[in-house]
Amino acid sequence: MSTPLEDYALLADLHTGPLVSREGSIDWLCFPRFDSPAVFCALLGDEDNGRWKLSAVDGEVVSRRYVPETFILETEWQTPTGRVLVTDFLPPSDDHADLVRRVKCLEGTVEVEHDLRIRFDYGRITPWVRRVDLDSHSNGDDCAHMQDSPSEPHPVGTSHAPHAADGTRGATSSAHDPETGTRDAGDATGDTPAEDAAGEPRAAHWYRHFRERVHRAAREARSGETDGKGLLAVAGPDALLLTGPQLQPYQLGRDGEDVAVDHDAAHGPGADIRVLEGLRRGHRGTFRMQAGEQLDWVLTWSESYRELLVPADPDRAQQATHTFWTDWASAVDCDGEYHEIIKRSLLVLRALTHSETGGIVAAPTAALPEDFGGERNWDYRHTWLRDAALTIGALVKRGHQHGALLWRDWLLRAVAGNPDQLKILYGVDGRRNITESELDHLSGYEGSRPVRIGNGAEDQYQADVAGEVMMALATLRDAGQEENDYSWGLQCNLMSFCELHMDTPDNGIWEMRGEPQFFTHGRVMMWTAFNEGLRAVREHGLAGDVERWTRLRDRLHTEIWEKGYNQELGIFTQTYGGTEVDASLLQLPHTGFIAPDHPAMLRTVERIERDLQVEHGQLRRYRTAAGGQSADGLSGEEAPFVICTFWLVEQYARCGRVQDAAQLMRTTVGFASDLGLLSEEYDVARGRLAGNFPQAFSHLGLIRAADALEEARRGDR
Repeated sequence: MSTPLEDYALLADLHTGPLVSREGSIDWLCFPRFDSPAVFCALLGDEDNGRWKLSAVDGEVVSRRYVPETFILETEWQTPTGRVLVTDFLPPSDDHADLVRRVKCLEGTVEVEHDLRIRFDYGRITPWVRRVDLDSHSNGDDCAHMQDSPSEPHPVGTSHAPHAADGTRGATSSAHDPETGTRDAGDATGDTPAEDAAGEPRAAHWYRHFRERVHRAAREARSGETDGKGLLAVAGPDALLLTGPQLQPYQLGRDGEDVAVDHDAAHGPGADIRVLEGLRRGHRGTFRMQAGEQLDWVLTWSESYRELLVPADPDRAQQATHTFWTDWASAVDCDGEYHEIIKRSLLVLRALTHSETGGIVAAPTAALPEDFGGERNWDYRHTWLRDAALTIGALVKRGHQHGALLWRDWLLRAVAGNPDQLKILYGVDGRRNITESELDHLSGYEGSRPVRIGNGAEDQYQADVAGEVMMALATLRDAGQEENDYSWGLQCNLMSFCELHMDTPDNGIWEMRGEPQFFTHGRVMMWTAFNEGLRAVREHGLAGDVERWTRLRDRLHTEIWEKGYNQELGIFTQTYGGTEVDASLLQLPHTGFIAPDHPAMLRTVERIERDLQVEHGQLRRYRTAAGGQSADGLSGEEAPFVICTFWLVEQYARCGRVQDAAQLMRTTVGFASDLGLLSEEYDVARGRLAGNFPQAFSHLGLIRAADALEEARRGDR
């Protein structure tokens, strides 16, 4: 059986999101970016598809936690002879990408062991690996230089192009002046005040120099010097340098038994670069430690055609990482019963947002199944307009509108072009053409195949997207953020997009791969787009075609009540003229189309409970056809969808069913992992998280549900 998702922890550097298991195996790592090909891919196959396991010999994990308000993971192991603490983290990334693993012996004597199998390109490529001698000096260019060798595969006469005129990479100013001992303005690591001198909220103060803070934290994580030996793996455009106590090569035969390796020759030119058919290769090491001793390893990614980058210094990196995350968390306002998991959820949303581009990935993983053993396996390492738009609301509600502006800037770049060219999802940098393909060499998580990367849904028309974005930008506007010609022009284009598709059926919020239909939720969201546009004109004085937008909005309103509302059943339906419901209908009150306590809405909720609710109150998105082909164009079933259950909590809270909301909230929050992480779905029958992990959508739903419940309780008082 594959490692349960709840046993994985997310690490984060604002560019990528590896997963490390409770047993110390990093089974998923995409360097340097969320959507880069994985270098550790055991999550979707087996250990020979790439992993890095660090564990205590004959030990068991007795505790693990995130250092509060960070993504620094601490795992404590107990063995018959002692205890060790393993600390895993990634420092904030600029052009560097470092994975740091630290081991400290707390008590007695302990042996720790490594199994490192680097496999580039989703486990398809076994790299060339060799030892390298690193210079014992630095020339200030952020590069780790190897001693001259006529046979070295990397690099050969190359040097990086500096990112700034002064030769620094990333930000152009130093966070620390070594001569004066002072820090410059906009200090990335100083305390974040509640308000600055001008009375600016602390979140706004924190974001004012956000990218500079990331760059400074990344620079502070690096050592000025590097020396000793490293283990260098190269394949195609990628190189990984491992520094720390040296690991030794090994080879396994088809029977899993060791095949003798000449350790002296293994790292020599022309020796370790051979690919021997049928042999599985990796590096391992066992290290005996006494109480008080500490060992550190750093895995650093760089482009194979450039100079190696200086690895992170473990001490400096841990301090910089801790300061960065705790500073950010200090600017987050959370209270109420669920304040701790709300803050963790906001930290997850921040971790899934690329610090340079502002794009928010739906999840850091690909092809984790919605149906164990089935075909519902999708790549979520991209930016959906819907998910990103909902994140805006969560950030703005807690005073982070400046952070939300990073996403608005991403949006303006991504959707530039004619209105009819709008996509529902983009690459994290705003690129299009997220071509879907299948990785046939991978067995899949729990045997779930095909293993897909890319996402074919990019070519779908989903009617709700424009309305989701309009609502998010309206939230920003209502919070006091002024529009400019580009942002308001974008919203006018979104309404033009809706007008162009007034008579076009769509694939729905759930990305149905069956025949397009008129989904009621999508049509309501189109109504919302026009409604928010009209509100912008009326309340904020923006220019717009009021007469035209009013006519289109009112036409949709009439149409929805005539075709999306079943008069005989007295409920809203999933599609025009249908009788089925789906959980997206719970979002209708959120748009202002209908009140949460309207009789038609209450009857719809009752039908949703009857048809879609399962054990522990969990909610499916819609009914699938067990064992056959569903309306979504796929075979098999799927587990209850976490955000849908949180939507039901929100609906309960807003229509007066506060006790029901509180009970369902407690139950659903209880399905989060011990680290406070949620996946896309929760399989009630198996008692396991399912789908891509951790999932932004689920954490967004949690935040909104907690807010609705807290507001309802205040109203009761």
